Amino acid sequence: MKKCIKCGIEKPLSEFSIRSDNKKPLGKCKLCVKEYSKNHHLKNLNKRKNQKLQKSYGISLSEKLNMLKKQNNKCEICKMKFNEISDAHVDHCHITKKVRGLLCTKCNPGIGFFEDSLDKLKSALKYLQKYNKKTD
Repeated sequence: MKKCIKCGIEKPLSEFSIRSDNKKPLGKCKLCVKEYSKNHHLKNLNKRKNQKLQKSYGISLSEKLNMLKKQNNKCEICKMKFNEISDAHVDHCHITKKVRGLLCTKCNPGIGFFEDSLDKLKSALKYLQKYNKKTD
């Protein structure tokens, strides 16, 4: 039996992880280590999201939240409502790197597949109009 230095409860040795260097059990029980890891992860989640946005697009998490608010929490193209902030993908020009808006998981790659080309998008529009005509 061993007493956890975090929760103070005496538990069997099987409730403790074993150090690889000297084969002795750690001071904190597995449950306390798991709880610490979970809290640490949640505490740093926004920090990591902010760092990723800064690195990828040059914007902060608060700027993305402001964009989301301005777009009424909807995709700027199809107007689908975002369930979570992670559903809102940052759309940007691949040449200038300028952020344009937030798009859903269908519209964002759609724009990318057309390589930001207005000519290709206009051609696709004409194509759809040609084949979407109602036959009377």
